[in-house]
Amino acid sequence: MLYVIAVVSGVLFVIMICTLRVIRQVNILGAVRYMWALYWIIPIHIFLVISLFDYHRVTNVWVRHWWTSPTMDWIRTLFCEDDTANAECMVPIMGGEDFDTEDEWCLFNFNSTNCTDIRGDAEMDSKTLFYFFYTVNGIWGALLVLLLIMTLDVLQGIITPPIVKASKGANIPLWLTLPMSGCFVIGCIFLFAPSSSLAAANEQVRWTGIAYLIAAGTFTISALLGWFLANIQDKRSKKVAVHLFIFMMLLTIAAIVAIFSTSLIFSLEVSPVRLSAEKRGNIACSIDAGASCTNCFDDLDENRCPEWSEGEVKKVIQTELKPSATMAAI
Repeated sequence: MLYVIAVVSGVLFVIMICTLRVIRQVNILGAVRYMWALYWIIPIHIFLVISLFDYHRVTNVWVRHWWTSPTMDWIRTLFCEDDTANAECMVPIMGGEDFDTEDEWCLFNFNSTNCTDIRGDAEMDSKTLFYFFYTVNGIWGALLVLLLIMTLDVLQGIITPPIVKASKGANIPLWLTLPMSGCFVIGCIFLFAPSSSLAAANEQVRWTGIAYLIAAGTFTISALLGWFLANIQDKRSKKVAVHLFIFMMLLTIAAIVAIFSTSLIFSLEVSPVRLSAEKRGNIACSIDAGASCTNCFDDLDENRCPEWSEGEVKKVIQTELKPSATMAAI
């Protein structure tokens, strides 16, 4: 998430540097282009900042299950006791595949039983660092969003409201491209991404991905109708296109409201996500990128990945649903 925010911020920085000349020369055409760039970037940035704040919910899950992965090497070196970063501090959850408990693993490898305590203390310190890091970056991101909104407001005043209104009316397809792309990408992630927990969750949650694709389709049709309206002169055809455009936008609003309501209800546990032992194991094996899972190829589905509790899997599902609610609201 931080990498994506950094990329978006980098693009914004380049755009702002290129726009300095436009502002100095009061180039209206260039200012209009800058306005549209802000219209695109602000919703993306709001979405990313809110998602970043929500990562607090799964930070403990991420640290626990990615602890022994190469991405955590530096963190282990920083917080584990001396000379334990690649030894006692790497005790696998529940002893891993070859041992029944963490103490058995520790006794076999190091003739000790303090591995769990060493790892637990280091994990606690690292979580504190991550919480602080996410909070500071989230605050900076929120301040940047406020500055962008203020910049957009001032820019529209410079361009003047009539020109802004005319530009919006003439660029309806461009206006709808962002939500269309967002709905399509998120719908595909929810339904087809191997690492998406929603791809394996119950149907009550999974249909949200289908609703996103429906919304992407209605946005696409609306954009085409907007282009048609901007390029025809026949009054009768324009009247029909206007009625079709309104109808498609109503369908779009209905789909977005359904997505927002479902995502919010399940993410806030108003209606709990129900997971059988089989689904818990299957989802855990599909989202575990830290190699903490065992028995993922076991014939008995309920024995898969006992390292992940049902509560941890639900946290990941709910964290995926909150950005969905944010996207629908935007």
